[in-house]
Amino acid sequence: MRQLEEAGIIRGYRALIDPAAVGRSLRVFAGVRLMRHTRADVIAFERGITGLSEVVACHHITGNFDYLLQVEVADLPAYEDFHANQLAALPAVATVTSYVTMKTLSAGPS
Repeated sequence: MRQLEEAGIIRGYRALIDPAAVGRSLRVFAGVRLMRHTRADVIAFERGITGLSEVVACHHITGNFDYLLQVEVADLPAYEDFHANQLAALPAVATVTSYVTMKTLSAGPS
């Protein structure tokens, strides 16, 4: 293990938190499209998104969206508030398409 760590193959360790135990039982995947793709707009969006605690993961992707977010909140009203007052208010956001998770089949080791 030490050799793998020293070689940079193992980059770190983390704890897996049960989202429901911390009041985040609703998981939503949100596809975000930006209005413009100037470097300044991308930087502004990325700075803004990293400051939102509800966003568990943010991936810059190719395809129909520019970013795919994993968002965890308490419930649907909490997501509606997050969507309207935080996510849609970020710089250069054109559209957000939300996919509410009904069941997660695998969330890592138990």
